[in-house]
Amino acid sequence: MKLNALLIRTLGILTVLFVAASCEDDFLEIGEGLVDSSNFTSDVDTYNVIAYNEQFANINGVQTNGISVGVLGYYNDPLYGTTTASSLSQVGLATYNTTYGTNPVIDSIVFTMPYFSTQSTNSDGETEFTLDSVYGSNPIKLTAYRSNYLLRDNAPPDFTDAAVYYSNDIPNFNGVRGDLLFEREVLPSNAPVITTVPADATAESQDPVATTNSPRLRFRLDQLATGANSAYWQNAIFAKEGQDVLFNQNSFRNYFRGIYFEAAPIGGTGNYFLYDKANTSVVIYYKSGADDSRVQSSVTLGFGGNSAINLDNNFNTSVTDRLANVNTTEGDERLYLKGGQGSMAVIELFGDDADNDGIPEELADLRSKNRLIREANLEFFVDQPSIAELATSAISEPDRIYIYDLETNQPLIDLSLDANITSTGAITAVGTTHLGPLTKTETGLGISYKIRVTEYIKNLLNTENDSPNTKLGIVVSQNPAVISTGKIQNKSTTDYPSRVPYASVVSQKGTILYGSNASVPDAQRLKLKIFYSEASN
Repeated sequence: MKLNALLIRTLGILTVLFVAASCEDDFLEIGEGLVDSSNFTSDVDTYNVIAYNEQFANINGVQTNGISVGVLGYYNDPLYGTTTASSLSQVGLATYNTTYGTNPVIDSIVFTMPYFSTQSTNSDGETEFTLDSVYGSNPIKLTAYRSNYLLRDNAPPDFTDAAVYYSNDIPNFNGVRGDLLFEREVLPSNAPVITTVPADATAESQDPVATTNSPRLRFRLDQLATGANSAYWQNAIFAKEGQDVLFNQNSFRNYFRGIYFEAAPIGGTGNYFLYDKANTSVVIYYKSGADDSRVQSSVTLGFGGNSAINLDNNFNTSVTDRLANVNTTEGDERLYLKGGQGSMAVIELFGDDADNDGIPEELADLRSKNRLIREANLEFFVDQPSIAELATSAISEPDRIYIYDLETNQPLIDLSLDANITSTGAITAVGTTHLGPLTKTETGLGISYKIRVTEYIKNLLNTENDSPNTKLGIVVSQNPAVISTGKIQNKSTTDYPSRVPYASVVSQKGTILYGSNASVPDAQRLKLKIFYSEASN
């Protein structure tokens, strides 16, 4: 019978209580009642793995449409090199086929791009904001163009499959730089943005209404010396009243095809940030109606629909040259992880399946043993000597790395047990049990990441699992709670990897880890460790 509880005495030193929820899954029919301590032992086995690099930089783009956040800026990684991120997005009207009234005249045009931030209250009771996902302390040059390139929702020639836009596609788009809308320097600030609206002439109070907004890029387009002024928007929107181009979403997107944000460094420096694309907008405030009864209204252009991000890399050849020769048989000495259109690592567990029965021989042998799995982990050690050799200055090491199943492109089951999940299935946060954060020295240098894969290994050991997935991917991650993935250019669904997490695409941090090759010192070599308890007879 299966045990409801086991009281395990390990030579009088350690007492562990296993409850039914775990024992029924982990331990199969080793006898009735409590196991005598003389018949029960605990130990750890170490298994070699094969880990090797998969490079995207200079080879394959990564899918960028489907990413819910906006990405812009210039990131200078002292280890890997520089990346400049620009983006193209479709825009749409909040309402279509609208009547704007008699003689509509623009009062102002406001552009808004919110940064991601968190809000708190200081000891004086004042609201403070802390920027999130902003890197760098110098301004970039941001230029916005009305695009003449049509981003399609479905791909030619038959338009039955969803269109895919990769991180290296935009330079091939004709007409992406259309009419100049604005050009300015941008450096995200954590200061709140105060908006003031004059009191309505008919209101009881004649005091203006002030509203405090979270940090954002916000300015008036109609006050710019260059770019699209009020006359431009008057002709682009109001002069088209009643025409087909404003009739519905599809006709408008074919007419006003999108806005392209092009970022560039200033003097070789800049900043890189994520922004709230869903709440980015151009709002045109106008008045219309008879001369004695003019009414204030507005037209909102929002950033929705399809989009594409261009990641322009200028990577150090001293790093990319090391990625040229990949050892998929014995594993690589070093694993180079870099976000964006960078690089990742592939891990193969339990060796070959020599008899082609779907079960690697090493895994089949482990299945034959009567063991209770207590913990399984992969510990990745940071190769600080290589970082010091290749980096031009101190790097910002990733706080987390992320592991996923390369055959399903889904996170491991361990993540669901370590995450806060809403009733709709959305992951709002991930703890530290599965994806352990970077451990550091007293001086702040990274030591290792410990990834616990206990439940995943238990699932592999289940004899009813006749097709175990033993190939895993490792990437840097901007946010491990974001688990959706995008395609890798020129890869088929039978390639491993064929997709990469979006959370890695928007991240720009990088690191170097020790790999699995036998030349790596044993203490730093990547291995799978399985801690278990076992009946001795």
